[in-house]
Amino acid sequence: MRIIQMHIYGYGKLINKVYALEDLQLFYGENEAGKSTIMSFIHSILFGFPTRQQNQLRYEPKSSSEYGGKLICEVNELGRVSIERVKGKAAGDVTVQFPDGRTGGEEALQELMGKMDKSTYQNIFSFNLEGLQDIHKLKKDELNRYLFSAGSTGTDLLLQMEQQWQKEREQLFKKSGRKPVINTKLNELKALEKKVNEAKEQNKQYGPLLEEKQTLETAIGSLEEEKKSLAQERDGLHVIEEHWDILAEYVSTSVKLSELEEISYPAKGAERLNELKTEWRQASSYLETLDSKEKNLEEKLEAIELPPQFLEEIPQVESLVSQQSIFMKWMDNLGEISRETKIVKTRVNETMRELDLDVAENNIPSINTSMLLNERIEDALQETNKLQNEQENIKKQLEAESEAMKTIEGKCEELEELLLKEEEYQALQRKVKQQSSNQASLQQKMWVKNQLDEMEKEVQARRKSFSKQTLYSGMASFIFAGFSIWTLLNDNIMGTFLGFLIIALLVFNRWKSRQDLNGKINHLYNLREKAREMSEGINDLIDGSTSSDTLERQLREQMEYRSEWKQRILQLEEQEAKLERLRKQQEVVLSKLNVEHHKLEAIKEELYLPAEFPLKWLKDAFAKMKELVLAYEKLQQLMEDEKFLQEKIDAFSNECKEWFIRHSFAYTTMQEAFIKIKSILHDVEKKKLAFEQIQSDLEPLRLEKEQSVLHLKKINNEIHSLIGEAGCKDEEEFRELAVRVEERNELLARYEGMKTRVNQTTLSLFSSFDFKEEVTKRLKVIVLRINELNQDISDHQKRLASVEYKIRLLEEGTSYSQLLQQFQEKKAELQEIIKKWSKYTLAQESLNKTIHHYQQTKMPNVIKLAAENFTVLTKGIYHSLYVTENEMMEVERKDGVRFQAVELSQGTKEQLYIAIRFALVQSFKDIYNLPLLVDDGAVNFDWERTGAFVELLRKMGRDHQIILFTCHPHIKNYFDEKETILLEKAVLV
Repeated sequence: MRIIQMHIYGYGKLINKVYALEDLQLFYGENEAGKSTIMSFIHSILFGFPTRQQNQLRYEPKSSSEYGGKLICEVNELGRVSIERVKGKAAGDVTVQFPDGRTGGEEALQELMGKMDKSTYQNIFSFNLEGLQDIHKLKKDELNRYLFSAGSTGTDLLLQMEQQWQKEREQLFKKSGRKPVINTKLNELKALEKKVNEAKEQNKQYGPLLEEKQTLETAIGSLEEEKKSLAQERDGLHVIEEHWDILAEYVSTSVKLSELEEISYPAKGAERLNELKTEWRQASSYLETLDSKEKNLEEKLEAIELPPQFLEEIPQVESLVSQQSIFMKWMDNLGEISRETKIVKTRVNETMRELDLDVAENNIPSINTSMLLNERIEDALQETNKLQNEQENIKKQLEAESEAMKTIEGKCEELEELLLKEEEYQALQRKVKQQSSNQASLQQKMWVKNQLDEMEKEVQARRKSFSKQTLYSGMASFIFAGFSIWTLLNDNIMGTFLGFLIIALLVFNRWKSRQDLNGKINHLYNLREKAREMSEGINDLIDGSTSSDTLERQLREQMEYRSEWKQRILQLEEQEAKLERLRKQQEVVLSKLNVEHHKLEAIKEELYLPAEFPLKWLKDAFAKMKELVLAYEKLQQLMEDEKFLQEKIDAFSNECKEWFIRHSFAYTTMQEAFIKIKSILHDVEKKKLAFEQIQSDLEPLRLEKEQSVLHLKKINNEIHSLIGEAGCKDEEEFRELAVRVEERNELLARYEGMKTRVNQTTLSLFSSFDFKEEVTKRLKVIVLRINELNQDISDHQKRLASVEYKIRLLEEGTSYSQLLQQFQEKKAELQEIIKKWSKYTLAQESLNKTIHHYQQTKMPNVIKLAAENFTVLTKGIYHSLYVTENEMMEVERKDGVRFQAVELSQGTKEQLYIAIRFALVQSFKDIYNLPLLVDDGAVNFDWERTGAFVELLRKMGRDHQIILFTCHPHIKNYFDEKETILLEKAVLV
């Protein structure tokens, strides 16, 4: 994947920015120009905006409501894909647009990114100064682990994890430590184990004492039970002895009751009979009272007489009285309407005088006050104002453009005075061209002279070298010739062949060197001939060079004058065209303005306004006209209402006057008529109410009398029923039977009274004795036994107290079970902490195994690529990189000397870190072909190392798109204009 275009809608201070990106792209700008903002923007579009809970900047724009942007990417096998993310949910809403028209969301983007998350991308493909700044702080072992971690995950994550786990392990346990948790727990566990063993010995005496205590408690419980049983019997005998006479009477009464027969008699029969007789007497008396009241009310009803002459006309009279308030309201409304009519009429006249209208009153409703006419007035006035403003603006523009045209004409005249004539200008051009040709010949001559000097020095050095080579080759040939003769004499064919072969090689080498020397000499001769040919005319060229600069300067000035003159002529033509356009616009505006004036005059005639009425008051006049029409319509309505009310008042007054004349009453005014009618109605109503009141009182009285008669009959029936229930013939026999029932009830009541004081247990115990002396004898035996039991209980309790004291002495310390429980709890706590320690130990061991596996499988390829990158960065000074068995990083210099990473200089350490980070990116190119973001990776390098860094970037750029951010101008110089995007710092106003 490579980003070919970046469109920022709104992100931080960057608003609506579009950048086209190359395979190797440099973003250059000062601090706060937006480099970090663009880097964060790429992260946010690919992986989502940081949430408000995360400790990262969200870069929400302050001056724009748009938040987000779009990346156009070129993806292998898919083509051009658009990734757009805008403000939405916490991480933003993303839309992925594919070339075939398909769209997707977060899942589609994750597929494009190979399921890579933001943290992994930043660790591998997003490169900044943080890693470089941490290198110089690390010790020897930490540095090697740091470099190894950078080569596996891109960060020092493995180093941090291992250090954290080691710290956690040491806080839990150390072999010779005292403060770690496990060491402390072990010491506590040993002390507690000693206490458990001591408590175990004491526990052997503790068991028998507990058994004895249990036996004593059981024996005391049995004695207490026996004592309690005897005490209950003793208490019962005391009760029998004290209440012997009552118990004897109770037994005799119960025998008598069993001998008396039970009589069938209604419950409380005598009382019920007396109550019924009393109720009968009260009912009879109340019935007599009701008869007397009924007779009095009938007499009063006969005495009341209603006047028959008003009975039929009462509804009509009541109707007249009920309309009094309405009549008075009519009178008030009539007065109000009369006043309002005068006010409205005055307003109509004032408005007509104010507008100077020439219209009859009956024509006022025909005046057009519609919304359409109002809109026509507003449109005409607005258009008139608009055209007047436009006319004024055009007038000002004409004046300004006329002044500008005069200025341009003055500039043209000044330039024409400075311009040479055409013949003079052509001659000047020819002179400058001739001088340029001569100057080129002079430069070529100087170049040939420099080449001749260098070649002479080289030929002289070659001759000296050839002389030395001839001497040394002759000596060597003589030596090897002697060696060949000696081997030949000793029959050593191989040695002889080798000697002659070396002599042949020496001769060939000398011949080759001679050939090279002859070639250089021939080249030197050619250069001398060329220099001799070009030496002619050299003096003339040198003399003419002084005037060449003056002629060129004069030609440049004439060219600038001509160019400026042409531009001024073009401006003059444009200015004339602009003035012509403004004049035409002025004529069009005047024409439109006349049309609008005609429209407004027509509206004035339509509104009956005088011809001299000002147009600027037309809108206010329309509003006044509308009020006039409404006021006139209201005046007509008020006059109709006044006439209608007067007719209703006259009709009602005539009706009242006719009624008074018919009944021979004097009629003066309506107020007195209402008073007289109310007085007559009051007298009739009073008598009517009295008649109705007596009738209403008489009706319930009659009903109550009927109920009293029925109640009296019911009482008589209940008396006969009660006597019959007892089986008696009359009241006298019923009362005799009541006396016998009363005697039996008294005997039963006495029995029940004694029964409440005697319980069944006491009665059972009483029935077992015939004489009171037997009770006294048994009581003495029981008291004696209770005393014996008290003595036995006391002895057992003393022994129990002694046993409990011994047990308490054993229990003063912590009990064996508690100590054992504490020991098991401490042991369980220690096991949990050991599990935690084991977890960190296993995790560290697993990490070491993973690292070892990575070293055996993946690391060799990363180290190989890192060595190649390191060679490029160091210009071949270091060519190999090794990882030892103890995870130590070593580099080999070109002379074969090896150095550990910690022994390198700070700059070389940073180069090594960059080489490893780039190697990690290269190792993932077949899986993740993603853009590489580098933020000031060479800021600490000198010019030579910076050049090597850029060279490595261009090498990496063959497989990955690289986006570099920097604020240093010396880094910018390594990139051409096409590869550079300049970011301008925002200027605060």
